[in-house]
Amino acid sequence: MEWQPEIKELYDGLVAKMPQNVQPIIGPMLYEKTERKCEERKGKVVAERDFVVALFEVTPPAVQPTMIADLTSLGVDYNKWMVYVKAGFQHKTDLGQMVNDLKIIGNFAGVECDEEKIWEVLNAYKEFFSGSSISIRTTSKPLEKRDVSVRYVELMVQHDPDPYLTATNKGLLEKNGHPLHKMFYEIYDNFEMMGHGVDLDVKRGLTKLWSFIAPCPIERVYSMKTIPDSVKSLKDYFTKHGLHEFVLFALDFYHKTVNLYFLVRDPSKVKPEKYEDLLREVGFEPASREIMEKCTEATTLYYTFDWETDRVERICFGVLCPEGADQVPTHFHPIMEDFVKKAPFATDKRTFIYATTFTPNGHYFKVESDYNGTMIEILKMGAKGGLEL
Repeated sequence: MEWQPEIKELYDGLVAKMPQNVQPIIGPMLYEKTERKCEERKGKVVAERDFVVALFEVTPPAVQPTMIADLTSLGVDYNKWMVYVKAGFQHKTDLGQMVNDLKIIGNFAGVECDEEKIWEVLNAYKEFFSGSSISIRTTSKPLEKRDVSVRYVELMVQHDPDPYLTATNKGLLEKNGHPLHKMFYEIYDNFEMMGHGVDLDVKRGLTKLWSFIAPCPIERVYSMKTIPDSVKSLKDYFTKHGLHEFVLFALDFYHKTVNLYFLVRDPSKVKPEKYEDLLREVGFEPASREIMEKCTEATTLYYTFDWETDRVERICFGVLCPEGADQVPTHFHPIMEDFVKKAPFATDKRTFIYATTFTPNGHYFKVESDYNGTMIEILKMGAKGGLEL
């Protein structure tokens, strides 16, 4: 599509002003969205209106003040185009139907649902669970340890109040002096926030709060006052294996752990031996070659730590399946086959995420539905700025 020369120059100038860690993520999205906006108004040449509207529709609110300053410095009067910006939530998920769907999954997964606890969390974050990207997950753990959880992720609508304050005000979390309670705000105050998520366990209620950040050097974690010492013990390990930039904290208030998430830009370049070494060096036993080869397809790689030990508790490799059920290795465990066949969706697009999780005592599997069809796109977007392993 043809661009007005001055608008292409504006695009190049603004992308150049973006932090290098977000350029690979927002740059391509902005280009594609700008051309789409031109098509929507049946324009023949990309104009300033298309660019400005696209910019505000793809940029998370947390970083928009920086974008506004950059636009102003480039001489753009962005206010005259704001009326055309379509802001807000992407979805209108029926929460009553979602609760019924959770019961269906709980039934075939062997997990009892506490509807009262489910609704306590849904009502506290009603707009976000109905409007944001949703996924639903279970595991291959023994029945007595198995769970079903539903989580939302939202990068384009700000939380006000923040999700931790909502949780404590609504009685979903009890302040008990654990470092996790201070960690949420240490993250909030010291990292470039991109958005949040909330994780609901159908038996227990709220369990996790997610803090999404712009890709950030892992070195910044080591100086955090609330980070477990077990994270610091892996400093040389992370450096050795090229795990130098991460994008997400997941604070698990039920298990009293924290996850650090890395994204992999091009999984096709990863060899099984790479991940076998990652596991062995922390004392974990790799799985069969078939499973390890599947792990190399992972877009997400995350580590779980607690405050009670000096080691990593879990390492998880998450694989996106945007083409649907055929990409899920259902022969790995019966729950994966059941989930792929029986899990209800809020969209006709049945896409999945599965993961292999390693612990000191072996491994197990997770399987997850992209319930309303946009969770995988969020992860794919983030992976554009991911690591080359």
